[in-house]
Amino acid sequence: MDFDCIACGACCAYADSWPAFIGDSDGAGIPDELIDFDHRRMLCHGNRCAALVGKVGSRATCSVYADRPLVCREFQPGSEDCIMVRCSLGLCAVEQRANS
Repeated sequence: MDFDCIACGACCAYADSWPAFIGDSDGAGIPDELIDFDHRRMLCHGNRCAALVGKVGSRATCSVYADRPLVCREFQPGSEDCIMVRCSLGLCAVEQRANS
């Protein structure tokens, strides 16, 4: 299975408490309007990170990629968590059909 993050974005649209600023500088370089200062994390609209641009499962990018939180930088494409997030958003079946 090919894990193309640019064609996915599922990890950025999975939970309203993600991504939190853990071990980094509380959003340095990220515009204030994208930060939830009360909870020390990225602002989310529902389960979707405010920095996510595009359509999940089709074409998605991060508008603050160079300054994204540490937890985002450490998230590994193809990891167990990645697969879980993709499947929870219905993307596993799409990928399996595309690779058939």
